[in-house]
Amino acid sequence: MDYRLRLDGALDDLWEPLWRQPIRLFHEEKELMRSEPVRRLHYVRHGGASFINTHHTYSRLQHTLGVFALTARFEPENRALRAAALLHDAGHAPFSHTLDSIEGVDHHQWTREVIFSEEVANILSLSNVRPVDVMDYIDGTRRSLLRNKDGTLHADHLDSWVRSAYAGGYLSISTSELLNGINYINGSLEFTPEVGGHVVDLIWEEARMHGSTANIGINAMMRKLVRSLITKGKLDVAALPAMTDAHIEQLLRNDESTNEEYEKLLAQSWRIRVTREQPSVFAEKATLSKLYLALPLVGGISIAESSPDIMATMEELNQMLGTYYVWWG
Repeated sequence: MDYRLRLDGALDDLWEPLWRQPIRLFHEEKELMRSEPVRRLHYVRHGGASFINTHHTYSRLQHTLGVFALTARFEPENRALRAAALLHDAGHAPFSHTLDSIEGVDHHQWTREVIFSEEVANILSLSNVRPVDVMDYIDGTRRSLLRNKDGTLHADHLDSWVRSAYAGGYLSISTSELLNGINYINGSLEFTPEVGGHVVDLIWEEARMHGSTANIGINAMMRKLVRSLITKGKLDVAALPAMTDAHIEQLLRNDESTNEEYEKLLAQSWRIRVTREQPSVFAEKATLSKLYLALPLVGGISIAESSPDIMATMEELNQMLGTYYVWWG
């Protein structure tokens, strides 16, 4: 008997441990899970460089399979949407969003290139799924529980918030209770008032994490080191969508101009300083340009429409946006 926690497409069934969902895999899904673009995601950390100084050590593939589990639960027969869930993050660079601000890094474009690649297109053809339909789900052109353009909470962000809270030990509701408080109506996840309130708390916690010294500082320093490799010609930006975190880490260790600081990053992250005011010493600039504040629907409307407190919290959190300065203390 094989081990049910396998996530490499070796079995006919997938067990997703966070959401506790058993999923019977279609043939093309097993092939996608074995494909290079999806396998690579298990070696890309979802939280970027914050694996160094926080409990956020899980992979982007684990998140992907969480989104896939939600999709399979609510739209079990929609094979294009299920494929989109498996492929929606396939273009991420190593360390996920850490490198997004580097010129030439575009995980949206790189995801599109994966979807229309010969390898993936051939796998999708096994079930007569068209790459264009998968891409429409991924970019929100075709509204679904995976993605939308109207600012309401979808499965991609829901899994991120819940997975982050679970890793951090502050998930205040079981995933079984959470799922029992969700209805799926016309392509939207709708929440009961109680469960919607729990989810809002997770959204606030995640936003504060993104704006924290722990997150901004470590990712700014990792980005600085990777940018140094690019500037020196030791790393080609165009190669990033085929690379893993380990590839970058090896380059950082092997290059004499980055080795010492990279080792310090691993061992002494507590020394990193982050402020909003420019210090008297040289500092890296880091811009927090976006927070993910898509809110759950309750009774067909955004939960914010029934709560002035939620609107006030959103305004408070948005004050974290802007430029930060990062340096070694």
